Amino acid sequence: MTVEWQTGYKIGDAEADAMQEKLFALTNAFLASDDLTVLRSTIVSLCKQARAQFELEEALMRRTNYPGLEEHMAQHHTLLDRLIGRSMDVGKGYMNKPAIAALMRDWCERHVPEEDAKLGLFLAASQSA
Repeated sequence: MTVEWQTGYKIGDAEADAMQEKLFALTNAFLASDDLTVLRSTIVSLCKQARAQFELEEALMRRTNYPGLEEHMAQHHTLLDRLIGRSMDVGKGYMNKPAIAALMRDWCERHVPEEDAKLGLFLAASQSA
């Protein structure tokens, strides 16, 4: 099962949108593989991509005075903490692919279309004001 990037997930910032789409692609690469070597490198890439994307998104929210900044940041930190924890497990030789897959699916199928959509609407309203 894959997660599908949809153009409706775009928030209106080209760089943030491209990074989000890449996170979906990395998630799909992880979901599609059963090769432990590929899974290990992909989870490292997922951690790096998520961190970079969240930093960019949070800077954008600060610049635009997004009212949901603190809650949104807390969600970012929760995902990143969980992802890093799973990555450290992999480094110790324990691959819990179902847990990582569930974490990333939830992110792609819940956070992006719900929470990031709120940010997108805010940014669109700010630009038209």
